[in-house]
Amino acid sequence: MKIVALLTLIISMTAFSTDFGYLKKEDQVYYKNDSFEGSNKWERIDNNVKEINKLHGEIASMKADIAQLKKEMEELKNKK
Repeated sequence: MKIVALLTLIISMTAFSTDFGYLKKEDQVYYKNDSFEGSNKWERIDNNVKEINKLHGEIASMKADIAQLKKEMEELKNKK
């Protein structure tokens, strides 16, 4: 009887399992960082930090390019 109750409990737990926040394929379209890829937690954190630093660098260079383009536009407007 205890075994039947235990099996029922296990089956019901798997049937009503909750999402524990693991990243899914559709959540990571551009950057893959799945917890089941074989990397441990610290490697995944390091990868995230590297990716964030790379993005911040790209944003900073884009801001510099935009500022330069605005300056060139003002110069062209002043020439007219």
